[in-house]
Amino acid sequence: MARLVTRTLAACLAITSGIHVLVYLLSATLPLHVIALGGSKTQVGLLFAVSAGVSMLLRPVVGGWVDRYGIRPVMLLGAAVLLVTLAALPLAQAPALLIALMAGIGFGNGLISTGAGVLAAQASPAERRGEALGVYYVATALSFSVGPPLGLFLYGSGDMGPCFVAAAVIGVGILVLVWGLAGRPATGASARRFRWFSPAALPAAATVVLVNVGYSSIYAFLPLHARAAGLGGSLGWFYALFSACIIVGRVGLRGLSDRVGRVRVIVPAVVLIAASYLLLALPPTVFTLALGAVLLGGGVALFYPTLVALLVDRTPEAERGSAIGTLSGSFDLGGVVGSLLVGLTVDRVSFAAGFHVAAAGAALGLALFVVLERRAAARSVLPRPAAGV
Repeated sequence: MARLVTRTLAACLAITSGIHVLVYLLSATLPLHVIALGGSKTQVGLLFAVSAGVSMLLRPVVGGWVDRYGIRPVMLLGAAVLLVTLAALPLAQAPALLIALMAGIGFGNGLISTGAGVLAAQASPAERRGEALGVYYVATALSFSVGPPLGLFLYGSGDMGPCFVAAAVIGVGILVLVWGLAGRPATGASARRFRWFSPAALPAAATVVLVNVGYSSIYAFLPLHARAAGLGGSLGWFYALFSACIIVGRVGLRGLSDRVGRVRVIVPAVVLIAASYLLLALPPTVFTLALGAVLLGGGVALFYPTLVALLVDRTPEAERGSAIGTLSGSFDLGGVVGSLLVGLTVDRVSFAAGFHVAAAGAALGLALFVVLERRAAARSVLPRPAAGV
């Protein structure tokens, strides 16, 4: 059996862990810094809008760059922009300058994380691809549990200096790791006709957008929903349980789709996600929230890594960068669309209705996925993975 964790995959794990810890560290502390500088809540919101927006728009393009120029040059550019931005952050003493610099963070994150994801998929043995990607995507869940606490601990004295130093150290480490990569060379396929996105990835991307409609609601509206129902106290335990379920699911079930097939994992994963939103729409209790966290964590743990593995199974190597970039961008797009759609519903109807919209989005995503799979099977256009679907 092929070796699971190769030197390249281990480097990808370290790189994606580093960039996500760095981004989450800054995301937890820069809002406090903006307020300390006299900024407004609107400017705090713009911090995230600029960084996430740049990253979202960039990811599909980065995939095409990877196919055209190779993984290592693209990631080196991202690391260089990231370090320059990190060096400039301590010098920015006005909220507007900090907001402008967040474009550099989004640019570096887009190039580095997308490139690492493509390389991880390419470095995974075909017969163990689902298992390898399940391990790889554990990094994002672990980073979420490390970055914000680390940032808030360093900011404990009310000074961003230690946070900027820690971010710079992580940035240098990322550059060193990227420099040592031996990524596969450019295929040159996209040099003939460069595309801003991958047409082959659009069906999977549409599924991700719909399924991800409700994802941001668990951060934006769930605490307010619980408080409005009289459930006081912090919901920190919910997010800890949610993250733990993602980590346990991705580690414990990492090879499941290799054994039973991608579709047989994706379908129940989306069912779990939809069911979790229906639970969260109920009047909140400790039981419904805990069960919702378990179901949502389990569904999220399996859904995205398995869909990436399915896409890689069916995409020629010369186009995988663009395909994975398009799929990655669709995840961010689903969050943006969902924030607006669920937010409007909550504002005009109720919190419960907002979570019902989230569940409906997941259900529509599942229906679209099943219809497309049946058409693909009937027409026999797409090759099937060796594990069987």
